[in-house]
Amino acid sequence: MKIKFLTGLCIGCMLLGIYTNPGYAQVVYQQEKLMLTDSKGDEILWRLFLDTCETGVKKCLQQENVPPQESQYRQPRFAQENPLVSGVQERQTNNTYAAPLFKHATLLNNLQRIMQEETTKGNKLSLGQIHTWTPAHRFALSKIIVALATASSSRFLYVGQEIALINWIKTRADNSVTVEDLFRQSYRLNKGNVYLTILTIENILSDATFEKERENTLVNQKLTDLYARSPNKFGDWYHFFGTMLAGYTKEPAKAIAYLYAAYRKISRGENAEKATMAADKAGAQLGGELRAWAEKEHYGQLRYWLKQISRARTGPHYTQHY
Repeated sequence: MKIKFLTGLCIGCMLLGIYTNPGYAQVVYQQEKLMLTDSKGDEILWRLFLDTCETGVKKCLQQENVPPQESQYRQPRFAQENPLVSGVQERQTNNTYAAPLFKHATLLNNLQRIMQEETTKGNKLSLGQIHTWTPAHRFALSKIIVALATASSSRFLYVGQEIALINWIKTRADNSVTVEDLFRQSYRLNKGNVYLTILTIENILSDATFEKERENTLVNQKLTDLYARSPNKFGDWYHFFGTMLAGYTKEPAKAIAYLYAAYRKISRGENAEKATMAADKAGAQLGGELRAWAEKEHYGQLRYWLKQISRARTGPHYTQHY
């Protein structure tokens, strides 16, 4: 049911984008501080989403790569801190399968252990307060989903710890930074706020989406592979943390992952990256599991189950305030 609803909603948004596009020129906009609501940004972000949907429809209809519209093009926000590097050794890739280089249960346990350890060091776990639309700009999809869909979270969901995290990554050896390493450092920078921890990582990973040589960014070179011989290491990482963010904030992340996989198969055919589609699904599952565990830690077992019973009686209720 959720997949059918999301499919219909996205098709409607795509058609709305096609038939209401007023020809927006490129708008350079970015938040300069953490702003959980942002009226000016909301209007620009929604227009960007409609333009992105229009491009997506064209890709599906033509079944070939269609260049983004002018409004979608933008230079990476962190280009100076996360530059392209030259002389990178060419990767040996294979797109016939998706072979994860991590064990899901082990990764989940490691992230839980990191939060427990960091709590003893003064970084007390907090669930976090999410970004939302302003009352005057309430749209059909959440602000988080729209920002992820447009790969623009670094501009519209800015945290403020991104450059500090990039600078830390730059001190690491090539192909050495794991999911656990990145999570721990971001968790420390965000003083135990789990939402901002995941969002900070997603912001720096997705920022270089429109770079022609995005596989060769300095940050990407420091990260380990998530999937063996993947042709899209950059995409694997940012999709993994993108759907993790969606799952953590109680969006229908698994449905979104399946929907995006269907879109990728239609628009790219045999060239659809199997590892990246697998990363979407793995991140979605992990995000939901992290959320459930974090709530138990935050509220305690008794209060957590009382909240679950209350939600079951009243139906889904997604509060801004965690």
